[in-house]
Amino acid sequence: MNEPLPLCDARTDLKPIEVLFLQQLPEPSHELVESPQCELQREHSGVHIALAQASGPDSWWLVWAPGNAQLTARGWNMDRRLHEMDDCPATQGESEDECLLPARHAGAHSFEMESSGPRVPSAFARKKMLRALRESLDDDERAELEEMESLLASPEGDPLPLITQNEALVVTTLLGQVALDDWLMEDLVLRVVERMDTRMQALGR
Repeated sequence: MNEPLPLCDARTDLKPIEVLFLQQLPEPSHELVESPQCELQREHSGVHIALAQASGPDSWWLVWAPGNAQLTARGWNMDRRLHEMDDCPATQGESEDECLLPARHAGAHSFEMESSGPRVPSAFARKKMLRALRESLDDDERAELEEMESLLASPEGDPLPLITQNEALVVTTLLGQVALDDWLMEDLVLRVVERMDTRMQALGR
């Protein structure tokens, strides 16, 4: 098996105006990376590029010039810009791995290179993952999840100072779920934490 080709090591920091624009995009796929790395092959020609955000079917890339070079867009000279680009259509042989770079990119395809690492899914993406995971559960797994949800929906009775008996049972069960990427548990955790936080604020008054 061939060794993956090295990535370009150029980095840049997102500017506040870029962060503001990206935060307003609908259906974001991942949390913003404050210092994105160029995703092209090392020693590539031309500008650097990094995926800034995927918004629904659209991909927004940060494009910046190396050194003191300038970009020209619509008659304006600038050193960087956010640009919506189409996806590269290339796939890798029988595995059909897709290239994750924009169309007409310089250098090798993404499946031929080192990975820049996974991005943290956005809250919107996690909800989509949660729906897909719920649909894939077998009967026993779904029954277990629904049982925990019913404990949070049942009458609380006389609550303990910070947590009810039912909530304690849910937390104990959640702690048994050792996988950090178990998005099915995320909503339950947030609901328990919200209840505990409300009680803590009440005690502080």
